[in-house]
Amino acid sequence: MSIAADSPEHIAAWLRQHFLGQAFGCVRFWRFSLVRPNDQFFVIAQASAVDDRLDLQLRHADSQGDAGVLSVWRPSELAPHSHGVTLTRAARLRWGDSEAWEVDDRQYRIRTPRGEGGFALDGAPALTLES
Repeated sequence: MSIAADSPEHIAAWLRQHFLGQAFGCVRFWRFSLVRPNDQFFVIAQASAVDDRLDLQLRHADSQGDAGVLSVWRPSELAPHSHGVTLTRAARLRWGDSEAWEVDDRQYRIRTPRGEGGFALDGAPALTLES
């Protein structure tokens, strides 16, 4: 089920109302896991929008500190599900030293501290946050 959220501000508002404080241990840019699944847990402490960008202020779920800002440029098609939320489309995503972007409608590239590579989109959502 997708939510009719046609702008970063609408997506931020929905997340503030329905997802703030819910813990998740999986963060993926397309299918690429940025953290070992369920090795750490995070919550969205704040969701805001600036122009065409959605900013999610993440905190460690155990209240042991700030985990940084996850930014999503041109997000669309918010889809909540029983284990979290996904954003089907995005032009670019960034969290700390990791960044991913669509090259075209078939590929994305990702850069992390471990290296850089390109992969097929294959219908994967741009951002996945789930428990």
